[in-house]
Amino acid sequence: MPIVNDPAVVSELGALHEEYETALVNNDVEKLTRFFWNSPLALRFGVRENLYGADEIETFRKTRSPIGLDRKILNVRIVTFGNDSGVVTLEFSRGQSTDIPKGRQSQVWRKFPEGWKIVSAHVSLMYETYADQAARLMGMNIPPENRDALIQNIERTARIAAPLFDTSITNETPSAPRFEP
Repeated sequence: MPIVNDPAVVSELGALHEEYETALVNNDVEKLTRFFWNSPLALRFGVRENLYGADEIETFRKTRSPIGLDRKILNVRIVTFGNDSGVVTLEFSRGQSTDIPKGRQSQVWRKFPEGWKIVSAHVSLMYETYADQAARLMGMNIPPENRDALIQNIERTARIAAPLFDTSITNETPSAPRFEP
């Protein structure tokens, strides 16, 4: 069985991850591209994109906006297996309340003859509730004093609507007459 978390390997991967973070917030596309395994098997699941292969990952890096990449990193964890495999996970926040994690990231690293490369990565955002996510997508702020009531209303609506999804409707099912006041 390989040694788990050999301090030298953890340190090596930690230093590379810090370089990656610097390249990320500075939108250093060339450096970011070099961090990923140059293979059609490389994978990156982003917040709004699924990228398969080094070419798709590089194209994404070249075309995404460089605005708003600053972030605060929280809870970094590195787990290594032997001297050639490791996983880096973290939480991050952006914007005003940087003490509350708003996203998470994981990277699977593998050491090749040419050095360490990310072979698989995942980035996702976290929302406290569906209401928070919907409000953000619509560009709305939920006043704190209305938040609990709004969440209650969404939950009630879901309970009312649930039986409708269990109702079998065929082409022969008659429509209700159209209501006109």
